[in-house]
Amino acid sequence: MGKGDLMGGLSAAIITLPMSIAYGIAAFSALGPEFRPHAALIGLNAAIVGGFVAALLGGVPTQISGPKAPLTLIMTTVVASLAADPILQDLSTGKEWIVLGMASLCVAVGGITQILSGRLGMGNIVKYIPYPVVSGFMNGIAILLIWNQLPSFLGLAATDSATHVLFDFSTVDGMTLLIGACTLISIFVSKRCFKKIPSFLTGLTVGTAIFLLMPVFAGSAHQIAAIGDLRAVFPSPTAFSGLRDLPFDFFSGAWMLKIGMYGIILGVVGSMESLMSAVAIDNIRGSRHDSKKELFGQGMGNLIASFFGSLYAAGSIPRSIANYKAGGRHNISGAICSLMILFIFLTFAPQIGKIPLSVFAAIIIYVGINLFDRSTLRLFQAIRTPGSLRRDVSVSLLVNLGVAAITVSINLIWAVIVGLAISTAYFIVKMGTSVIRREYTAELICSNRVRDCRQITILNENKNAINVFELQGPIFFGSADRLAQILEARMAAATYCILDMKQVTEIDSTGATILARLHKSLRKTNKWLLISHINANHGLVQFLAISGVKQVIPEDHFFSNTDLAIEWVEDRLLERFCPAESCRQFELNDLDIFLGFSPDELDQMETLLTKISFLKGEMVIREGDTDRDLYILMRGLVSVKIILPLSQGEKRLFTFSAGVVIGEMALLDGKPRSANVQADEDSEVFCLSRANFDKLLARKPQVAAKLLKNIAMVLSHRLRARSDELRMWADY
Repeated sequence: MGKGDLMGGLSAAIITLPMSIAYGIAAFSALGPEFRPHAALIGLNAAIVGGFVAALLGGVPTQISGPKAPLTLIMTTVVASLAADPILQDLSTGKEWIVLGMASLCVAVGGITQILSGRLGMGNIVKYIPYPVVSGFMNGIAILLIWNQLPSFLGLAATDSATHVLFDFSTVDGMTLLIGACTLISIFVSKRCFKKIPSFLTGLTVGTAIFLLMPVFAGSAHQIAAIGDLRAVFPSPTAFSGLRDLPFDFFSGAWMLKIGMYGIILGVVGSMESLMSAVAIDNIRGSRHDSKKELFGQGMGNLIASFFGSLYAAGSIPRSIANYKAGGRHNISGAICSLMILFIFLTFAPQIGKIPLSVFAAIIIYVGINLFDRSTLRLFQAIRTPGSLRRDVSVSLLVNLGVAAITVSINLIWAVIVGLAISTAYFIVKMGTSVIRREYTAELICSNRVRDCRQITILNENKNAINVFELQGPIFFGSADRLAQILEARMAAATYCILDMKQVTEIDSTGATILARLHKSLRKTNKWLLISHINANHGLVQFLAISGVKQVIPEDHFFSNTDLAIEWVEDRLLERFCPAESCRQFELNDLDIFLGFSPDELDQMETLLTKISFLKGEMVIREGDTDRDLYILMRGLVSVKIILPLSQGEKRLFTFSAGVVIGEMALLDGKPRSANVQADEDSEVFCLSRANFDKLLARKPQVAAKLLKNIAMVLSHRLRARSDELRMWADY
């Protein structure tokens, strides 16, 4: 422990103490003015006990924990609901302690929720709560916080509500309003002009000073509501003792469910608050927090504090930043903050009890004003945006306002449930519109199989028979049926449907069933469904096997990539539209490279060519070889492969069919071979050695020139085909 931790803890304590008292009084206001002193203790216990344990066990060194506005309002709802229960109202004594015990039980459930979240690594779940739900929740809480504090701020009688002021302003106590207004104004001024001084401390000081000086200027004492008889007592773990007097009828399933639900909401909201504070501290400290440890520490703090009677505590950004700026660097600074609050309370408890309620009401009203989410105003401004974005903005605004309205008019649980339901429904509808990322025919994209001009001509005449659909995201019950409808409509003029599933993240049972049904539907009309890029995702492969899809769709209809699927279809098209012998075996006069040669010139070329046979798997050309021979593939298949420098694995670039030339680059530029060429099946080539080419160049330069021209034309055709592909990809 250093001086910095001591000063950091003290600075944070000065901010946390008045907030804790204000929140405690606000949360238990339903129990009447007689309970105010104990309500203040309950608020302080959250900072003293909960904050102390969370600091020692948490995963953020400078985190300061204590009561927070959203959590306080949840507690306010719980306490008000309990206090209004008819069974408890019939009790002559002890109702307050039963309510405290039940509220503490709610805090304990929230603590257990956080502990489990931390231990099971479930803290990230809170990140998936839609922002409009969170925003509307906070806006509703802000409205309720301000509304609930108006009676104390205006000095209304216990029998009056804030709505009475609209019809009868005489119910307002002028002196109480003056104290509250001066407190609120001084907080705003301090926040803007005196940033080094805690604004809440300034407001507390100004409001209390006006109250103390009032008899001097008013000439007589004025009755102002205050906390009451606040005694300096050490926290004791007696919160659940009141439950011994709880009527048996109260142990109903409905109330236990409510306590459980509110406890879980406290745990979730508390986790959000603490993790957001942790991220803010990380940005200042330049470090990374341990979210699992932090949630465990916060949960343990709330669980232990519940035995003492406590509000729900969570990490606070302003208090934590104050701690850091004052020198706090270690977990002990948070513990020192709790001990400082305890020391100040035990020393000045009677004096704190005389502070007017309107001062604390002003502090909470300030918090409520700052709790409003400014992004809601931006949504109102963006509602005029044209197009599909306007619909998204409208839905976000609807969820935001709906959650806020339900929070204010019904309760927090229903607000969260309805908000999540609307957001989930909209997400399903939006995701169900289409999972097709892009669509193209094989007229734009061909496979990496290099073919001769006759084969290319045949394929170009039938390329519209191939439709490729790139899918993305999850294929689930919300999108699968829509996908099937689109595919069946688009496949009316096509024969082969290729689904590229590289970007697909999930498939549920509905999606799997739709795929199997689509395959059967296409086969009835003699059409084909092929699937690519799924083998790399073992989870999807296993699910398709379990769901029976792989038993319906043949194994040879699944491909490791889309290129192989297109190549498979091209082979089927050539088998259908081109006789096998003429497409797979060639004479010299059939080859593109000898286009325009006379019979005599072909005879001259044949004397210079050497026939070589390669068995399947043999190397035709090795990367790095320095020979400059030209190869003409007459029969079979060979593939061009490169060695990947990092993994040392092989990657196929192209596959050459019969009728094409290989190795022309080395013949032209004289550089070493740039890739391996391997026979995929038993193959036969004609080899034109560099020595024989030089003879041709010397003896028959016009024939050599014609050969070079045809090589250039072959290269030009290949480059143009690839350029068209690149243009298509760039357009997406």
